[in-house]
Amino acid sequence: MVVLLSSRPLVSRLLARSTLTFTRRSAVKPIPRVSFHCSGNKEQSNNGSAWLDLAASSKHARTYATESSKPASRPKAHTGRTPAKRTATTKTTTPTKKKTAKPKKKKVAKKPKPKTRAKKAPTKASIARDARKSRSDLRAKALLDEPKQLPRTAYMLILVEESQKAGGIKTGSPSASQRYRSLSPEERERYNHQANENQEKNRVAYKKWVQSITPLQTKQANNARRLLNKRILAAGMKQKVPLIQDDRRVKGRRNGYTFFFAERHSSGDLKGMTLAESGKLVGKEWKEMSASEKKPYTDKAEADKARYVEEYRTVYGLEPAASSKPSAKAL
Repeated sequence: MVVLLSSRPLVSRLLARSTLTFTRRSAVKPIPRVSFHCSGNKEQSNNGSAWLDLAASSKHARTYATESSKPASRPKAHTGRTPAKRTATTKTTTPTKKKTAKPKKKKVAKKPKPKTRAKKAPTKASIARDARKSRSDLRAKALLDEPKQLPRTAYMLILVEESQKAGGIKTGSPSASQRYRSLSPEERERYNHQANENQEKNRVAYKKWVQSITPLQTKQANNARRLLNKRILAAGMKQKVPLIQDDRRVKGRRNGYTFFFAERHSSGDLKGMTLAESGKLVGKEWKEMSASEKKPYTDKAEADKARYVEEYRTVYGLEPAASSKPSAKAL
């Protein structure tokens, strides 16, 4: 059904819109002009279709004007380079280990330093007590419990008899000396015979006692006796403690000079000389000797060293102490 617009004011408004100018020419076909004269039925039908075409074209013109109202952007100049593709960088996150808190060390309370007491000066009594103890220990190591010796000479027999009469050696000594000088030959023979028997008894008893202790004990006892003798001399006394005579004792090693000295003395060329004179002469000869001349004596010294080491191990059951370097005199 076609609606005919016969109102004059509507027609005028439509015409006014159709006469608007556009910023850009439309790409559609130009709108044909339509005659607005109203005539018969045929003419009215043609006018109605013309109105519809006009309305459609005006609608198209409005939409085109709104679409092209924004200015078109200018195309960018082509530089000939291909735009670099942006690569999305993915951060690799490593899992962080949680730091384990170290256990706090407990502070050890420092012990207070003990107060050092000032050492008291030793008293005379303590010094004497220590000296007595040291002397007692040394005498115990010296093995002074050896069997008592019987009088081994005629004079000693007479001194014992006179001391028993007088009540002591000091009081009996003068009379013992006078009596010994006035002995008859028969009395002297009798006392000498008894003294010889006592010497044999002493030898047997002493040997038996020495065999009851080990060679190592003998060695240690002699070391203690040497120390005792040093103290006796320091104290101004003359009587010494004799060393224990043990045939099992290991004889000390000898060096080359000792063998040479023994040979020179046995030759008889040093008769009438004192030990100091002969020693000075032999020492000078040894220094003037060449190494080849000393060799026979040094060879003997090496053999004697091997003997000493072997005997020391066998007798004492110990390794010998490291021997010191041979002296220049021995070389």
